[in-house]
Amino acid sequence: MNIYSNSFFHRTRKYKFLKSILEEGLKIFYCKEEFILDGKNKIINVGIPMVSFCDIPLSFISKNNYGNYGIAFSRNWGIKHCLEPVLYYPNNEECQSTKMVIEAATYFRDKSKKKDDFIRYRILGYAKPFEKINSEKDQNTDNYAEREWRRVYSSRKYKWKTEEEYFKYRGNKDSAKIPVGVPMKFKVDDIDFIIVAKSDVKNLREFIIKNLKTIGGYKNNDITDDERYSLLSKILVYEDLIYNL
Repeated sequence: MNIYSNSFFHRTRKYKFLKSILEEGLKIFYCKEEFILDGKNKIINVGIPMVSFCDIPLSFISKNNYGNYGIAFSRNWGIKHCLEPVLYYPNNEECQSTKMVIEAATYFRDKSKKKDDFIRYRILGYAKPFEKINSEKDQNTDNYAEREWRRVYSSRKYKWKTEEEYFKYRGNKDSAKIPVGVPMKFKVDDIDFIIVAKSDVKNLREFIIKNLKTIGGYKNNDITDDERYSLLSKILVYEDLIYNL
């Protein structure tokens, strides 16, 4: 059994988001990431523009909290679009990778430094502690199990946000996040399969057959009947994966 999947998964928790991705592409959002600073229990939060994926094998699909919906993209598509694996650094300030992250986070926090010196803190876009630093009760704290890959956008294109700037951008948590820039595009052939909860299988099939006009953000290219049939053949039911793998 492979320890990683041959596909890159982009997972989501709601059916409406899956529909949006199929039609409009993968939107870029700011995500709040936490990093260790010098001193016990000191952290910094940074808003980083990115699109997240994982390469968890299908046999482990239920052992994470990414959601019951998603799209698996081919490895060739992922490499072409500059996906990179996350560096998981130990929650120990004496480790070399952790020191490197602390140095970058400290630089970003310093208000006297110029944030346009992206090279000094860019590693933060691809770094994550082995375990969550601030974890809620009964919450899964194992970041390493997520096997995350990312497409991160530099602050030259989209300014990275301080914690205060991120919360201003995020606004009310009950409201949808605001995307930035141009979504990552894909074609039918870039999709290995589509994961959907059993309760929405019929809805997804009807959407693909009757309502899906374009695919993956290519707004000027109408989807063909052959592409519709190809998408239908790629549908996998989330519950079936859990019970049969």
